[in-house]
Amino acid sequence: MKSSERKARIKRRLVFLASGLLLLFFLNPGLIRSESGSLTTEKAETRWYRISLEAEAIGYIKETVSRVKENGKWRWKSVSESKITVSRLGRKIEMTLKAEHTEGEDGRLEKIVTEQELASSRVKNEIEILAGKIQLITVTGEQTFRREIPYEGRLLGPVGIGLLTSEKLRAPGDKVEYQTFLPELSRVVSGERELVGEEEVECGEIRATARKVVEKISPMVTSREIWLDAGGNEIKAVESSPFGQLVVCLSSEREVKEALALGSAQERFFQSSLIKSSIRLPQSRQLERVVLRLHHRRPELGWPDLENEYQKIVERKENTLVLEIKRVNIREKAEKKTLPEDLEPFLGSNTYINTSHPEIRNLAARIAAREKDPLMKALKLRDWVAKNLTFDPGFVFAPASEVLRDKKATCAGYAALLAALLRASRIPSTFVIGLAYVNGVWGGHAWVEAGLNGRWVPLDAALPSPGAADASRLAIHRSSLENGLSDSLIAAQKFFGYVTVEVLEFKFRQHAVQVLPGQPIFEVKDSRYWNHGLLLGLRAPAGFNFTDTDKVWPDRTLLTLIGPGDENVRIFQESWFPAENPEQALIDRLKKEVSDGRLTYFPFSGRKHPALISEKVSAAAVLNGVDLFVIVARSERSSELLFQVLDKLEIRLVVAR
Repeated sequence: MKSSERKARIKRRLVFLASGLLLLFFLNPGLIRSESGSLTTEKAETRWYRISLEAEAIGYIKETVSRVKENGKWRWKSVSESKITVSRLGRKIEMTLKAEHTEGEDGRLEKIVTEQELASSRVKNEIEILAGKIQLITVTGEQTFRREIPYEGRLLGPVGIGLLTSEKLRAPGDKVEYQTFLPELSRVVSGERELVGEEEVECGEIRATARKVVEKISPMVTSREIWLDAGGNEIKAVESSPFGQLVVCLSSEREVKEALALGSAQERFFQSSLIKSSIRLPQSRQLERVVLRLHHRRPELGWPDLENEYQKIVERKENTLVLEIKRVNIREKAEKKTLPEDLEPFLGSNTYINTSHPEIRNLAARIAAREKDPLMKALKLRDWVAKNLTFDPGFVFAPASEVLRDKKATCAGYAALLAALLRASRIPSTFVIGLAYVNGVWGGHAWVEAGLNGRWVPLDAALPSPGAADASRLAIHRSSLENGLSDSLIAAQKFFGYVTVEVLEFKFRQHAVQVLPGQPIFEVKDSRYWNHGLLLGLRAPAGFNFTDTDKVWPDRTLLTLIGPGDENVRIFQESWFPAENPEQALIDRLKKEVSDGRLTYFPFSGRKHPALISEKVSAAAVLNGVDLFVIVARSERSSELLFQVLDKLEIRLVVAR
């Protein structure tokens, strides 16, 4: 059995936030102007900006603007380079974006070239602005994708937006509107800037009187505050993000490098994105129905569209929703077909779900070409991805072909590869982002939906279930990714970091449970531990005390018993994972705890379970339905202590295999 940490691709959900942060960083059309307001002629000016999250430096922007003469015409060239570094599950992640904007002398946008690196993945965009249409060429790996995007009106570049701002915003209350193209979203957006007034601003070593401007970008849901100096130069920008307040501050190269050297890329930013569950859910990978109350701390941002074939809003108030989620029964015929008439976007190849890649097509044929039943074909593809990829928090988001090459990914990579394999097998697929439950938390996650029997069926290779994906998840947005990540990022911006989750009800087979208001997750009384959600109890042996009772993912620890001397017992909670030989998978899991032990079997709840016994460390595996509990005893009498604890372990919800 692979560990829960191996499968808990809650990772997961950082791919969308990291890309979102990149997007926010580059909504930064820094205007390089002289004090007199005249534009620099034939001379490049470079500015450095420090990027901070909750007062901690995490990256920089280096921006150079110059006026150049090309083919007898003067143009503006704005070149920006950004790099941010964050930490996730102990791995440092670096993300860079280089962008070059070419504008006419009047600021009209003509061309954009960007190169984005997210961990090991590189994506290059070449965008040419023509009359009424935008030609977008995306190069990733060995493949090139082309498409056209229509637009109306006039598109401005960074210098053009700055010129318009300087010209039109003269008194408090003045507003200006503009359109531009954002490569990070692969779409045309509308912007509005309003002058608030003048105020003193601090930015590192800089102290200045500045004009404060509020900027809104549609369809993004948050606004940005910008402070400009007398020449129109941006001094500071502040914006909220799912991880906290994001600040872009004018600085110097020296100051930026010193701040980054002191920064620690703290793990707390990632941990803050996890939502602690109000209950520990049993059999989470097989739950058939879950009812959640969602509380929005910023309801003015709006809710993403949460209703679909298996999610229903049953109660709506100003800042709360009650959502019912049901697991799709793949053996029952759908009451009505819900797939769209035009399935081409869900069968086609694109930048991230690059189904046309030869290795993707060859692999899909090897895995499932002989399988005639589309459902069994989809499950075989899901199982292959689950078993052959390794969870690596250092990865962000990459095309499916690169995920296949590296065999490493977070949940987004698992989903991209599975979606591509499904399409290569002529099964429509969507890319879904949302929240999923694992080991006490709800965290950002990605999975897929397969078009089967006229409806969308959720499948998850990162948090696999025996069959369709479970109900202990909620979908925030589904997409073909034909137009990139833009719509997913916009939906995520309304949700991640602002919503809490309360479990009201859940159902598994004949077990339907209503969670009592104020019910604790667990209780320890008279040397007895009881978990209300898992229906699991344990009485401590004499001389032992409970600790580590409040751990959550990514820690797999359910609880620890501390005894005399160095004696201790740890219980880990993990989950089902597809394996050719389930019994051998359990033994392999135990070998990670006991490298050289004697294999034995012990009875528990009417079944025999494996244990590995050695002199100082002994471990046992109790598989109950899709829940796996690994008990590890460390003591000079480890086997005696292990079986003593097993004898006192109680699981009231016993599930047959």
